[in-house]
Amino acid sequence: MLLAVEEAPPAGGAALDQVLIAFAAFAAIYIPLGIFLLRERDGKPTVIGRLADRVSAVDGLPRWAGLPSYLALVSLISCAFGVYWDVPIHMQNGRDEGPLANPSHFPIMFGIFFFLAAGVISAGLAKDPLPRRTVRLTPKWRVPMGTLVLLGAGMIAAAGFPADDVWHRLFGQDVTEWGPTHVMMIGGAVTCILAVPLLLAEAAQVGRPAARRWTWIGGLATGGLRLFGRILPPVRREAPEAVLADRAAWSTRLFMTIVIGICIIPVGFLMEFDLGVPQFPAATMFIISGFLTAWIFTAGRLFFGPGGALVTWLTYLGVRVLIYAITLPVPDIHRAHWLLFLGPALCIELLALVVRNRGPVFAAVGGLLAGGAGLATEWWWMDVFMPYPLPPDAQQMPLMLTVGAIAGAGGGLLGWSFARHLERIADLPEASAPLREGMAVTGRWAGTAGTLAFIVLMAVFAPPGSAGEVEVVKDCAGDECRTTYQPVEGTGVIMGQVSYDDDCIGTDGCLTRVTVRTDEDKVEDAVWISALAYQGRHRTSGDVPGDGMLSVAMEATGREGEYRSAEPLPIYGNWKVLIRLHLAPTTMVSIPVHMPADTAIDGPASGLVQVDDGTDAAFVHEPFMLQRERKPDVPVWLWTTMYGVVIASWLVLLAFYGWLYAAAAGASGVPARSEKAPAS
Repeated sequence: MLLAVEEAPPAGGAALDQVLIAFAAFAAIYIPLGIFLLRERDGKPTVIGRLADRVSAVDGLPRWAGLPSYLALVSLISCAFGVYWDVPIHMQNGRDEGPLANPSHFPIMFGIFFFLAAGVISAGLAKDPLPRRTVRLTPKWRVPMGTLVLLGAGMIAAAGFPADDVWHRLFGQDVTEWGPTHVMMIGGAVTCILAVPLLLAEAAQVGRPAARRWTWIGGLATGGLRLFGRILPPVRREAPEAVLADRAAWSTRLFMTIVIGICIIPVGFLMEFDLGVPQFPAATMFIISGFLTAWIFTAGRLFFGPGGALVTWLTYLGVRVLIYAITLPVPDIHRAHWLLFLGPALCIELLALVVRNRGPVFAAVGGLLAGGAGLATEWWWMDVFMPYPLPPDAQQMPLMLTVGAIAGAGGGLLGWSFARHLERIADLPEASAPLREGMAVTGRWAGTAGTLAFIVLMAVFAPPGSAGEVEVVKDCAGDECRTTYQPVEGTGVIMGQVSYDDDCIGTDGCLTRVTVRTDEDKVEDAVWISALAYQGRHRTSGDVPGDGMLSVAMEATGREGEYRSAEPLPIYGNWKVLIRLHLAPTTMVSIPVHMPADTAIDGPASGLVQVDDGTDAAFVHEPFMLQRERKPDVPVWLWTTMYGVVIASWLVLLAFYGWLYAAAAGASGVPARSEKAPAS
């Protein structure tokens, strides 16, 4: 007996009432902000201005730096809470009824609205003292460069919210984390943090450095450096007693290094790997990991001196623990695990002990080691802590570590440029800086070259490849329709014969181990072969998890080309079950063993998918399965145009960030500008 499943949620855009609610929320925040801007620029008192003054009295930062930075951080935490709640429940439950039908969307929405608001507030509060380099908005209104980072990140993220609904209407729902409009929202959120170190550096430039009043922080820094200096002569050489006298200056340096560590938050793009359902090739995990760790740990080591890479690593660990902790109150969701990244930090610290020069070559070599040898140490951690199907098969280590090392070299160059820019912008006391040979050399394009290396690697390795072509066939008998995927002859489709331990397919509560037999030559070099059961919508029976998701290994049986699921799989109801095969470098294909009929989507893919016992089935290009809601008849030119618009907007924004940092650093030695408040 085939089971009837509950009515599917809509697969298109949001209902009008939800659009209006989102617009009302936006207006409720930004109309008062507009009034604040007008009053503040006229020199009239405002509630936000008074709050900024109180915050400034506590932390010593200019009003345009302190309150906006803290608001951006709180907003980022709100977004993280929402995203790490939202992505798992999509994996477990499927689509939403609409953008506001899911409570996890509210912290995301308000987080995005408020870090854009942080940029608006910073711009409104931008009055004397201002840093040397500013951008003129009107003849009498100049804003710091860090303010523009907040505004740029906030605008692309805020634009992503309505763009997501438009995308769903044009192309159908995209449930992947790296969907174009999702990258707009998540990318804006994770890059807004780049405003904070820039704002802090600009604050230090005008004589209001962060944490200068909290000398106990400087005591931790100088005490640690003295201790390790007694043990390790290279540490003592780089941080001699003479540079450790000013505890206030070291308070600022340590505080800013911690903020640099928070800038590793784009690691959130690895969330699907962290949850055990990667939708993109394994190489991308190593590219992103190598680039981010090399960038942040190198920058931390160069900016702080000995131990700086470890300070930023501890900050990363704190960020991951915080993200895990804030989702604990939410019941029945998958918790994201994380890569350890201790190996990359140690590689950079060890290299710094044996190499004195701190120029771009040091940064590139340190990044190369971090992305290669450093990530090699992650293999055991993946096996112990990360959800299956990680780690990839060990025979794929050369490829994975090679791309990780190249990305790491690029990240190291960006880290060198990042630390150098912050140092030049902040004008921290030279007498209280670690001794670093080579930091003053010309390397104008080092960061750009490193970023371009990362972009090229992602362009090559991120798009999932297919193995052959299939034809989607839908056959209906009355109200019941079945969908099958038929191989197109001569295109190289990989086939697998599917069999089950139990004769219960399609009946309520069917739990059975699945066996797939295929050509050994096709799968012997697999990065992984695994089974994924997902979107079970809390239907539990016996050992089936009530959270709606199960990811298990496909284990070799000893017969050539034959693999059997390590645990029974739920082949019934709302469960979607795939046998996933990932071949290096980018091929990702799956056999859809079971998928319920989905009347909310268009096209031949909407019928019940159910592979009968002993049947040969095609390994289908995996995005077709994981993004089943895609509309089938959208013209290629429209796909190309819309992807091009999103990619171009991101490239422009990244270039804008780079220009802001470079311009602020390039103004070293130029007299500061003054922007006084009008008389009230």
